[in-house]
Amino acid sequence: MTPTQLAVEAWSRSTIAANLLREPRDVIVIGAALGGLTALCKVASGLPRGFEAAILISLDIASQPASSVLQILGNYSPLPVGYAKHGASVLRGRIVLAPLGHHLRVAQPGIIALEACASLSDAGPSVDALFKTAAGVYGKRLIGVVLTGDSHDGTSGSTAIEAAGGVCVVQDPDESVDAEMPLSVIRGDHPAYCIKLEQMAPLLVRLAAGELPPRR
Repeated sequence: MTPTQLAVEAWSRSTIAANLLREPRDVIVIGAALGGLTALCKVASGLPRGFEAAILISLDIASQPASSVLQILGNYSPLPVGYAKHGASVLRGRIVLAPLGHHLRVAQPGIIALEACASLSDAGPSVDALFKTAAGVYGKRLIGVVLTGDSHDGTSGSTAIEAAGGVCVVQDPDESVDAEMPLSVIRGDHPAYCIKLEQMAPLLVRLAAGELPPRR
Protein backbone atom coordinates (compact mmCIF):
# COMPACT_ATOMS: atom_id res chain seq x y z
CA MET A 1 0.00 0.00 0.00
CA THR A 2 1.09 3.55 -0.67
CA PRO A 3 1.32 6.03 2.20
CA THR A 4 -1.84 7.70 0.93
CA GLN A 5 -3.74 4.40 0.88
CA LEU A 6 -2.51 3.61 4.38
CA ALA A 7 -3.69 7.01 5.61
CA VAL A 8 -7.10 6.56 4.00
CA GLU A 9 -7.49 3.09 5.51
CA ALA A 10 -6.49 4.36 8.96
CA TRP A 11 -8.98 7.21 8.66
CA SER A 12 -11.73 4.80 7.58
CA ARG A 13 -11.05 2.53 10.53
CA SER A 14 -11.08 5.42 13.00
CA THR A 15 -14.34 6.74 11.52
CA ILE A 16 -15.98 3.33 11.75
CA ALA A 17 -14.77 2.95 15.33
CA ALA A 18 -16.10 6.39 16.26
CA ASN A 19 -19.50 5.57 14.75
CA LEU A 20 -19.62 2.28 16.61
CA LEU A 21 -18.96 4.12 19.87
CA ARG A 22 -21.90 6.44 19.29
CA GLU A 23 -24.87 5.54 21.41
CA PRO A 24 -28.18 6.86 20.12
CA ARG A 25 -30.38 8.89 22.44
CA ASP A 26 -33.81 7.71 21.41
CA VAL A 27 -36.05 9.31 24.05
CA ILE A 28 -36.69 13.03 24.45
CA VAL A 29 -38.63 14.55 27.34
CA ILE A 30 -39.81 18.16 27.12
CA GLY A 31 -41.22 20.47 29.78
CA ALA A 32 -42.95 23.79 29.13
CA ALA A 33 -45.62 26.09 30.52
CA LEU A 34 -46.47 29.71 29.68
CA GLY A 35 -45.75 30.22 25.97
CA GLY A 36 -44.92 26.54 25.64
CA LEU A 37 -47.32 25.57 22.87
CA THR A 38 -45.87 28.12 20.46
CA ALA A 39 -42.34 27.03 21.39
CA LEU A 40 -43.23 23.36 20.87
CA CYS A 41 -44.70 24.10 17.45
CA LYS A 42 -41.46 25.77 16.39
CA VAL A 43 -39.37 22.84 17.59
CA ALA A 44 -41.65 20.19 16.10
CA SER A 45 -41.81 21.90 12.72
CA GLY A 46 -38.04 21.55 12.35
CA LEU A 47 -37.92 17.80 12.97
CA PRO A 48 -37.56 15.52 9.95
CA ARG A 49 -40.29 13.15 8.87
CA GLY A 50 -39.34 9.71 10.17
CA PHE A 51 -37.44 11.07 13.19
CA GLU A 52 -36.85 7.96 15.28
CA ALA A 53 -36.89 9.25 18.84
CA ALA A 54 -39.84 9.06 21.21
CA ILE A 55 -40.94 12.48 22.46
CA LEU A 56 -42.82 12.83 25.76
CA ILE A 57 -44.13 16.24 26.78
CA SER A 58 -45.33 17.78 30.03
CA LEU A 59 -47.10 20.99 28.99
CA ASP A 60 -48.90 23.13 31.57
CA ILE A 61 -51.47 25.22 29.69
CA ALA A 62 -54.72 24.35 31.42
CA SER A 63 -56.53 27.30 29.83
CA GLN A 64 -56.14 25.78 26.34
CA PRO A 65 -58.77 23.19 25.28
CA ALA A 66 -57.20 19.73 25.02
CA SER A 67 -58.43 19.13 21.48
CA SER A 68 -57.02 22.48 20.34
CA VAL A 69 -53.58 21.62 21.66
CA LEU A 70 -53.42 18.44 19.57
CA GLN A 71 -54.78 20.19 16.50
CA ILE A 72 -52.37 23.11 16.73
CA LEU A 73 -49.28 21.00 17.43
CA GLY A 74 -50.33 18.43 14.83
CA ASN A 75 -50.47 21.14 12.18
CA TYR A 76 -46.75 21.81 12.70
CA SER A 77 -45.40 18.36 13.49
CA PRO A 78 -44.32 15.82 10.85
CA LEU A 79 -44.74 13.14 13.54
CA PRO A 80 -48.00 11.73 14.92
CA VAL A 81 -49.21 13.65 17.99
CA GLY A 82 -51.49 12.34 20.74
CA TYR A 83 -52.21 12.24 24.45
CA ALA A 84 -50.55 9.60 26.61
CA LYS A 85 -52.54 6.54 27.61
CA HIS A 86 -51.92 4.69 30.87
CA GLY A 87 -50.14 1.38 30.30
CA ALA A 88 -49.11 2.14 26.71
CA SER A 89 -45.56 1.54 25.53
CA VAL A 90 -43.27 4.47 24.77
CA LEU A 91 -42.85 4.35 20.99
CA ARG A 92 -40.26 6.01 18.82
CA GLY A 93 -41.36 8.39 16.10
CA ARG A 94 -44.31 9.74 18.09
CA ILE A 95 -45.06 12.83 20.17
CA VAL A 96 -47.06 12.13 23.33
CA LEU A 97 -48.38 14.74 25.78
CA ALA A 98 -49.55 14.46 29.36
CA PRO A 99 -53.35 14.65 29.26
CA LEU A 100 -55.14 17.43 31.10
CA GLY A 101 -55.15 16.89 34.85
CA HIS A 102 -52.53 14.13 34.87
CA HIS A 103 -48.84 13.74 35.50
CA LEU A 104 -46.95 11.72 32.93
CA ARG A 105 -44.44 9.22 34.31
CA VAL A 106 -42.37 6.43 32.76
CA ALA A 107 -42.11 2.99 34.36
CA GLN A 108 -39.88 0.03 33.48
CA PRO A 109 -39.40 -1.19 30.79
CA GLY A 110 -40.69 1.94 29.02
CA ILE A 111 -44.38 1.99 29.94
CA ILE A 112 -46.44 5.14 30.35
CA ALA A 113 -47.98 5.69 33.77
CA LEU A 114 -50.51 8.46 34.38
CA GLU A 115 -51.32 9.88 37.79
CA ALA A 116 -53.99 12.44 38.67
CA CYS A 117 -52.44 15.83 39.43
CA ALA A 118 -54.19 16.13 42.79
CA SER A 119 -52.12 13.21 44.11
CA LEU A 120 -48.87 15.13 43.69
CA SER A 121 -49.77 18.81 43.64
CA ASP A 122 -52.45 21.26 42.60
CA ALA A 123 -50.41 22.42 39.63
CA GLY A 124 -50.45 21.14 36.05
CA PRO A 125 -48.47 18.17 34.74
CA SER A 126 -45.16 17.90 36.56
CA VAL A 127 -42.03 18.28 34.44
CA ASP A 128 -39.88 16.95 37.27
CA ALA A 129 -41.99 13.79 37.58
CA LEU A 130 -41.58 13.06 33.87
CA PHE A 131 -37.87 13.85 33.80
CA LYS A 132 -36.95 11.90 36.94
CA THR A 133 -38.87 8.75 36.05
CA ALA A 134 -37.60 8.81 32.46
CA ALA A 135 -34.03 9.23 33.72
CA GLY A 136 -34.46 6.15 35.89
CA VAL A 137 -35.60 4.09 32.90
CA TYR A 138 -33.48 5.41 30.03
CA GLY A 139 -30.32 6.84 31.60
CA LYS A 140 -27.84 8.00 28.96
CA ARG A 141 -30.36 7.38 26.17
CA LEU A 142 -32.36 10.39 27.38
CA ILE A 143 -32.48 14.02 26.23
CA GLY A 144 -34.26 16.55 28.45
CA VAL A 145 -35.52 19.88 27.11
CA VAL A 146 -36.85 22.77 29.19
CA LEU A 147 -38.69 25.50 27.31
CA THR A 148 -40.42 28.70 28.37
CA GLY A 149 -42.42 28.64 31.59
CA ASP A 150 -43.26 30.50 34.78
CA SER A 151 -42.05 28.14 37.52
CA HIS A 152 -39.02 26.18 38.74
CA ASP A 153 -40.47 22.91 37.45
CA GLY A 154 -37.89 20.88 35.54
CA THR A 155 -34.86 21.96 37.53
CA SER A 156 -34.45 18.91 39.77
CA GLY A 157 -35.56 16.69 36.90
CA SER A 158 -32.81 18.08 34.67
CA THR A 159 -30.28 17.37 37.39
CA ALA A 160 -31.53 13.77 37.52
CA ILE A 161 -31.13 13.40 33.75
CA GLU A 162 -27.56 14.70 33.84
CA ALA A 163 -26.75 12.42 36.79
CA ALA A 164 -28.06 9.43 34.83
CA GLY A 165 -25.79 10.25 31.88
CA GLY A 166 -28.38 12.00 29.72
CA VAL A 167 -28.15 15.41 28.06
CA CYS A 168 -30.10 18.55 29.01
CA VAL A 169 -31.04 21.45 26.75
CA VAL A 170 -32.80 24.71 27.64
CA GLN A 171 -34.36 27.43 25.54
CA ASP A 172 -32.48 30.71 25.53
CA PRO A 173 -34.16 32.72 28.33
CA ASP A 174 -33.84 35.91 26.29
CA GLU A 175 -36.41 34.67 23.76
CA SER A 176 -38.72 32.87 26.20
CA VAL A 177 -42.21 34.22 26.88
CA ASP A 178 -41.42 33.55 30.54
CA ALA A 179 -37.76 32.86 31.29
CA GLU A 180 -38.19 31.41 34.79
CA MET A 181 -38.08 27.70 33.86
CA PRO A 182 -34.96 27.80 31.68
CA LEU A 183 -33.25 30.26 34.03
CA SER A 184 -33.94 28.00 37.00
CA VAL A 185 -32.28 25.07 35.22
CA ILE A 186 -29.32 27.23 34.26
CA ARG A 187 -28.88 28.39 37.87
CA GLY A 188 -29.28 24.95 39.36
CA ASP A 189 -27.99 22.48 36.83
CA HIS A 190 -25.70 24.07 34.21
CA PRO A 191 -27.31 22.36 31.17
CA ALA A 192 -25.19 21.19 28.25
CA TYR A 193 -26.89 23.52 25.77
CA CYS A 194 -28.72 26.86 25.98
CA ILE A 195 -30.00 27.70 22.50
CA LYS A 196 -32.66 29.52 20.53
CA LEU A 197 -35.72 27.67 19.25
CA GLU A 198 -34.56 27.82 15.63
CA GLN A 199 -31.48 25.80 16.63
CA MET A 200 -33.37 23.27 18.75
CA ALA A 201 -34.56 20.74 16.16
CA PRO A 202 -31.19 20.42 14.37
CA LEU A 203 -29.49 19.89 17.73
CA LEU A 204 -32.02 17.24 18.79
CA VAL A 205 -31.47 15.38 15.52
CA ARG A 206 -27.72 15.30 16.13
CA LEU A 207 -28.06 14.31 19.78
CA ALA A 208 -30.52 11.55 18.90
CA ALA A 209 -28.01 10.20 16.39
CA GLY A 210 -25.43 9.86 19.15
CA GLU A 211 -23.44 13.00 18.41
CA LEU A 212 -22.39 15.43 21.11
CA PRO A 213 -21.79 18.79 19.39
CA PRO A 214 -19.61 21.43 21.09
CA ARG A 215 -21.46 22.91 24.04
CA ARG A 216 -22.79 26.42 23.79
